[in-house]
Amino acid sequence: MLSTRLIIMRHSKSSWKNLNLPDHDRPLNKRGKKDAPVMHQELVNNNWLPDTVFLSSSKRTIETLASMNLDESSIKIEIKPSIYHASINELINQLQLIEENKTTMILGHNPGCELLINHLTGKWHRMPTSAMAFLIKKKESWILQDILRPKEL
Repeated sequence: MLSTRLIIMRHSKSSWKNLNLPDHDRPLNKRGKKDAPVMHQELVNNNWLPDTVFLSSSKRTIETLASMNLDESSIKIEIKPSIYHASINELINQLQLIEENKTTMILGHNPGCELLINHLTGKWHRMPTSAMAFLIKKKESWILQDILRPKEL
């Protein structure tokens, strides 16, 4: 039986090397480029590859997705400027766009990732860089299945 599944992922670790860059334009650092493929492997291992990815327009979220080496030919990818510095209401609006019986990833930033998980589950969960939360929709509720953090793998 197919389920409607949601992955909430925070972008991988970004660089602060160039302090003159606007926040939106900061790239991944070495650790971020190392962690993203590890998290991709966890998606494969757990059979949670997304059908659709909604991601922020920031350089670090785009580089996170690229570093994960997902098969982009089989995934619908939507870059959404509204996810960058999104309010909880904006992120909740994104949930209305999720297709039933598919797996959707929202790739964004804190505090949005943590606020969305808290809103959906009623509990606070820490989302360091590259962390992914896996949720399944049951009727009108979202049930947390797992949270994976790179330092815990």
